Amino acid sequence: MTKMTGYNAGKRPLKAVATLIDIMLLVLLLGSALHAQESKPGAAAEAIVPRLVNYAGKAVDGEGKAVAGTIGLSFAIYKDQSEGAPLWMETQNVSADAKGNYSVQLGAGKGDGLPLDLFSSGEARWLGVRVNGGSEQPRVLLLSVPYALKAADAQTLGGLPPSAFLLARPSAPGNASSASADSASLPAAVTGTGTTNFLPIWTNATGGLGNSTVFETGGKVGIGTITPAATLDVKGSAIVRGLFNIPAIGAATAAAGKNSQPFSITASAFNSTTAASVNENFRWQAEPVGNNTASPSAKLNLLFGAGGGGALETGLSISNRGVITFASGQTFPGGTGGGGTVKSVSLAAPVSDFTVTGSPITTSGTLGLQWLVTPTALDTPNSIVKRDASGDVDLNGLSVEDSLTVKNTIAAGRIVVQPNGIIGTATGNNAVGVIGNAPTTGNGSSQGVLGFSSTSNGAGVLGHSEGSNGAGLAGENTMGGYGVYAKALGTAGQGVYGESLGTQVASDGFGPDGVDGVSHSSIGSGVGAVNTSDGDGLFAQSKFGFAAFFLGDVDVDGTLSKAGGSFKIDHPLDPSNKYLYHSFVESPDMMNIYNGMTTLDAAGTATVQLPEWFSALNGEYRYQLTAIGAPGPNLYVAEEISKNQFKIAGGKSGAKVSWQVTGVRHDVWANAHRIPVEQPKPEKERGKYLHPELFGAPADKSIVAARHPGALKMMQEKQAGEASSIK
Repeated sequence: MTKMTGYNAGKRPLKAVATLIDIMLLVLLLGSALHAQESKPGAAAEAIVPRLVNYAGKAVDGEGKAVAGTIGLSFAIYKDQSEGAPLWMETQNVSADAKGNYSVQLGAGKGDGLPLDLFSSGEARWLGVRVNGGSEQPRVLLLSVPYALKAADAQTLGGLPPSAFLLARPSAPGNASSASADSASLPAAVTGTGTTNFLPIWTNATGGLGNSTVFETGGKVGIGTITPAATLDVKGSAIVRGLFNIPAIGAATAAAGKNSQPFSITASAFNSTTAASVNENFRWQAEPVGNNTASPSAKLNLLFGAGGGGALETGLSISNRGVITFASGQTFPGGTGGGGTVKSVSLAAPVSDFTVTGSPITTSGTLGLQWLVTPTALDTPNSIVKRDASGDVDLNGLSVEDSLTVKNTIAAGRIVVQPNGIIGTATGNNAVGVIGNAPTTGNGSSQGVLGFSSTSNGAGVLGHSEGSNGAGLAGENTMGGYGVYAKALGTAGQGVYGESLGTQVASDGFGPDGVDGVSHSSIGSGVGAVNTSDGDGLFAQSKFGFAAFFLGDVDVDGTLSKAGGSFKIDHPLDPSNKYLYHSFVESPDMMNIYNGMTTLDAAGTATVQLPEWFSALNGEYRYQLTAIGAPGPNLYVAEEISKNQFKIAGGKSGAKVSWQVTGVRHDVWANAHRIPVEQPKPEKERGKYLHPELFGAPADKSIVAARHPGALKMMQEKQAGEASSIK
């Protein structure tokens, strides 16, 4: 780099010469003021020095290989050789030859070229280049030629064009042409009329104003009404496309809980005594239960109040489990007119076992029930087995030649049923075909039900249910163990296999699912999946639908990898017929993006305050400033991020600036789990593809085939079966 500090030792420095030239230009300009005033405005400010700098380089990728063809190059000029924020940035699409060689003109990517003040300080400047958004190549020191842009100062006085120092010519009386020329540059005036307290709206595209439907008076806002009776009074219907939340009136303390804000519904009834209408107010509100306990909760209560009086509890309440508590005096059934009168009470019992007397009772009386055969533990025909003091029936053995039907529960040391073993059938709602119970305590290995099959397609235990809510097989555990436990001990097989052939939604709302899991615990899971080896904890596959569909929030406490991603919402312009998608913004870094707007103060500066956790979360900052409403060529980051704030300078007083800051996460989790941009596939996945069809490879070359060969086989068999059925 050639250092330009003066002519030679002992001579006047360049700065002094520039000052002398400034004074001479000022004298010339003042002497020709009248002539210059009639020249084209702003002509003296036009740049004569080209604000472009030639630069040639070689494009290489992360492995040092040349990149040819059309490439995207990002250029940044820095004050320092390493680190620090860029003073200037731009991106150009250029064409590189087969060896990666290219040449560009820095500043060509922006309409105004390179900023004049970029080299005016005489300090060293370093150029950094990124190829196709990759890592920045080592910075290159710019030599003397770019600093010639400093010569543009010779056409300005203190940064202002010569025309700024000309005296204005007095306008002659009646010189209307001058006034009209000035006024022609003014923006069109805002026109239109309005009414006091109405929020105005634009009525056309030329600046006309008129009244909107929003009206404000006395701190109250009305929509569709000019007499608002509350902070917000809407006359007309409303649609809320989101959560409609009624918060609590305050935060609970150990001393007292807090009710919710009430939800009031008002009817108006005419009182004949007062000859006036009276508001009849029903009010729903959530109220705390068990405040300052280990299990606080809430309930929903109905209150009522007439006129201007306060609303009082009615006694009707709904618990957090949906249990309804009725008001005192509630009667059932309703009866004629809601009187709640019970007309009669009757008793029915099987005529094969009982004799019923006194039924029905319509006024008063006694119901009688008598056994036809007294229950006994003896072998008495038609007798009912009498249970012992514990309520059990104990059998030392039971042998059945054909079938055994049990309506409730039977406990036996051994039951033998031939020839089909035990088949349990449940034909009623909420019934169970077979229930097995082993009440032995301790660490024993007792089984409630043990089934064994030695055939290739047999079942050790087969349960069958025909009830709409029944279960072919049910298991229960009341001691913290498993309700149902299944284990596959062979070299292949599944611990639990569920398959559904249904085509309709069940009465409980579940679809025809292979496996359904429901948990009623706040620390439990509907379905839990764990793998103690290097396989997958959960694998899901679908031929045409979603492999997984989540209705609610999803928390991934680890790294999420995907081929693509987007948000999906009902289309704002056609929500009932279309979806709207937007792809995620992604980066090879764990990058966070922050942005905002700020207004410059009287000195043309602004300090942007970032969250208190910003520096603890982020590092490697990048900045972007954009002037709003007018050019801001001198905007720059005066002070980089320190103590969660940075400073903007170089703008005009009152100017608005849009800023963007990016940072790379450096919190402890991110530092411990950096996402590798490139990595080789594991040995068992090499030669396989996530989407083999996109590379012309067969399905058995998929990653699924390597990790879950059974799933691929199942899908291929089903596809083959469907194809044969079509033929």
